Amino acid sequence: MGGTGRGRSIALFAFVYFGAIPVTPVTGGAAALLAEHQPNRKTLDARIAILLAAHPAVLRGHLGFKVVDAESGAVLATRAANEFFTPASNVKLYTTAAALVRLGAGYTFHTEVVAPNRKAGESTVSELQFIGGGDPNLSGRTLPYSVSDKGGDPIHAVNRLADQVVAAHIVTVAGDVVGVDHRYAGDAYPDGWTLDDQLYNYGAPVGSLAVNDNSIHIAIQPTAPDELAEITLSPEVGHFVVLNEVLTVPGGGHEIHMTRDPGSRELIVTGFIGARAPAYEDDLAVANPALFAAEVLLNALRQRGVSVRGSARADTWAFDAVPVTPTRHNSSEEAAGVVAKLDSAPLSHSIGIVNKVSQNLHAEMLLRELGRLDGNGTLKSGVDARQSFLREAGIGDKDTALADGSGLARQNLTTPDATVTLLRYLWRRSEREVWLASFPIGGIDGSLEHRMKTASGAERIHAKTGSISHVATLSGYAQTKSGRWLVFSIMTNAETAPSGDIRDVIDRFCALLLEE
Repeated sequence: MGGTGRGRSIALFAFVYFGAIPVTPVTGGAAALLAEHQPNRKTLDARIAILLAAHPAVLRGHLGFKVVDAESGAVLATRAANEFFTPASNVKLYTTAAALVRLGAGYTFHTEVVAPNRKAGESTVSELQFIGGGDPNLSGRTLPYSVSDKGGDPIHAVNRLADQVVAAHIVTVAGDVVGVDHRYAGDAYPDGWTLDDQLYNYGAPVGSLAVNDNSIHIAIQPTAPDELAEITLSPEVGHFVVLNEVLTVPGGGHEIHMTRDPGSRELIVTGFIGARAPAYEDDLAVANPALFAAEVLLNALRQRGVSVRGSARADTWAFDAVPVTPTRHNSSEEAAGVVAKLDSAPLSHSIGIVNKVSQNLHAEMLLRELGRLDGNGTLKSGVDARQSFLREAGIGDKDTALADGSGLARQNLTTPDATVTLLRYLWRRSEREVWLASFPIGGIDGSLEHRMKTASGAERIHAKTGSISHVATLSGYAQTKSGRWLVFSIMTNAETAPSGDIRDVIDRFCALLLEE
């Protein structure tokens, strides 16, 4: 939801690239818009006006855009560019830009497993602390981003840590395996996220210890008619207690409902699935990320023959009233009790995942990491650090009102003008190539992989999508057929037309830019 968001001059142009535009009587506001641009049909503004006039349903909502030359900043087309819009996942542009500039493309995160007070060579330790360092990619994901990546072993990173623990000759853990999440204090769910968001992976709770994107994959397989369906979870480490009330029925189709009270680990699954239907699959957010991480590590250790006499436990700011300060490094890793560690891929790879596939949790983690620049990894400190960066980019405090890092918060507001200002600022910086490489490419990858398929030159669109209910946005860069680069932002709010129709108009808008 808070993730992805999922025009041409004359009828012949539209036919060549997208199929003929339906002839629709132009009346009311659309007619006025068209008449306004009649004197000069050759301008980009005028060609966009013709596109919009052919789609009056889009004009019933709130629509704004701005297109400028990347080098000169000359305005080529604009409409309501200074008016506020809910940007959905276009917020990720603001977060990743700030992270790239302030933290640097080579910035890395460090995850550790610590055995407190362990003496050299001891095979029995009192407990193991799995300490989150803010790495968003403790999963089986391929880095850097690859469009062909279908996801590997979801606990690949934890298995690597478990192998190191065994290599450190630890045979017995007398106490617990503890997931320690202290780096980012509180605010697991920003204001503006809904209760429904918390059930699914796009609304996973935010923390500094995030295994498999703080999510578990659920698959519901039909069995014989009148029998309960088969439900499997991956990874299955006992995090959820599943109440299965899904009945297999004759035929195909399905109707599945899932509920989980906030903070609860009881997952209730109801509905039906046809005996001939394919498996129903989804990704669900975990209830407590640090506990889930500890459960995964404990399970991996036992599979390797390590005796763990205790249980999985969490020490976190978000879920415990009195968090325990994790072991700090002294003169050496051995003195600090470090028995396993992982260093993350560089930040450039992380922002590639955020922008390409619109990963909400990762964006929120980056925002909180920004907040640690002043020593405090809260949501507020991250928002303040991002706002400080935006001032440097030429965006005033009253030009945006951004409450989270990902765009899932419904109260976020910005303008096409502010977004274009941000995009031009990054265009003129040394980070340009890393930044541009993080964007989805039209018809090729990321959240634009299945869009603009019939547009000639769609691969010259590099843009970030945004989509929540009644909102669709797209902002980024377009390289014209002459090689000129344009910066653009188009935002639609309060739309009641089908979302596919809205995306189609936005894609046609982009096709006009390619021909400029």
